[in-house]
Amino acid sequence: MAGEMWQLTIRNDSTADVFIEDLGINVPAGDTIDFADQFTYPQISESDDLRAAVGAGELVLTGYSGDLSAADGLTYLEIVHIYYLEDNYYSKVELQTPGDSIVDWENIVNAPPFGDFHWQEPVEARVLKIQSAPPAGPSTNDFYVDTDDDHLYKWDGTAWVDMKLLVEGDRVINLDSTSENIFELLTGTWTDQGQSVDNAAVIVNNDGEELPALYIYEAEFLLAWVKIADASIFAANTLDGAYDQGGPGAGRQIFVDAGAVQLTASGGYAPLELTDLASAPTTGLADGQLAVINGLLYEYDDVRTKWLSVQRAFVTFGRRGATRDQYLNYAAGNLSSNNSGYRIPMNATIVSLAGQFSGVGTANLNIRKNDTATDIATLAIAAAQGGHDNTIDVDISAGDWLQSYEDSTNTVPDPMLVVEIAWRA
Repeated sequence: MAGEMWQLTIRNDSTADVFIEDLGINVPAGDTIDFADQFTYPQISESDDLRAAVGAGELVLTGYSGDLSAADGLTYLEIVHIYYLEDNYYSKVELQTPGDSIVDWENIVNAPPFGDFHWQEPVEARVLKIQSAPPAGPSTNDFYVDTDDDHLYKWDGTAWVDMKLLVEGDRVINLDSTSENIFELLTGTWTDQGQSVDNAAVIVNNDGEELPALYIYEAEFLLAWVKIADASIFAANTLDGAYDQGGPGAGRQIFVDAGAVQLTASGGYAPLELTDLASAPTTGLADGQLAVINGLLYEYDDVRTKWLSVQRAFVTFGRRGATRDQYLNYAAGNLSSNNSGYRIPMNATIVSLAGQFSGVGTANLNIRKNDTATDIATLAIAAAQGGHDNTIDVDISAGDWLQSYEDSTNTVPDPMLVVEIAWRA
């Protein structure tokens, strides 16, 4: 650890506080702080704001041999930064030179493992031709695209049936091309997307019987798409019960007093279906009610008097080492939350806070939003190693972003804060 190997003692001789933004720490006027106690070597070496403050004479580096001048302090930090880059990053030349750099395959993102399918965007159908006239000698369930009207036609055994209008971005497999290439309708023109890679996979939305099918591409010998699976689509079933037997809207009540109610499903059917609602229910509300609202499952909370999602998000803030009066890092990484934050994609409610230190400490772990210094939720931990509060009820809106600030008189060791968020209908 950086703090065990070296010191980086910094003093603020001025009458004003100096805030190091990219480290998320405030150096009060007249204070001396050993940055090596609170930050790792990489964090210090990458801090542009720290170098700027030292170079401007706002902060003074002091150590075993006394104070350094602003110029010498800046030179020292720049040398630390250069050594860090040389030790931890490949240069452009090294990356371009075979054998000079090694990158583990598992560290490459968005790359499929060897042997996995290379998924393509779905296609509407496999067509015999893309042309202005129907092809000759079709078989039942063959397709073609008419370039005069961009409609998809299917041969039903006796005539060509108009299936649908194809629009910008629609795709088809063209069996008339040398390697069964995918063609896409772009700016009014059917554009060849080129030969697909080996083991490419695609869903054909209509394989001739109004059902989708899965195809993979064999590039070594066949230069063709091979079907490997059909998809089955079942008509929806409904249960028309005696809902109004007890009066309009009274519903039916089941007393579960002899074991759980079990819905046994078979034949590929779902055991239960909840209608997807466009807005939250407002009538006859009771604790524990469930509803699917815009694709998410919600439960009514009669304590907070709102619909909250069963699915929860857990946002983590933290910082390694001794900490005092500074923003915590988002996800406990190296980015202090005052520089960014967790953006809320939907209206939501903070429902709990849980904090932990590596030892006993006293601090307020605060939640803020949208780059303001106002605390919207606080977890107070007093002379303890941790604490939690599951009665939090703070609404936040889509587009807000969350930040966390630790407030304490003395440093606390390794603070961590977990924020539980429920989506709000």
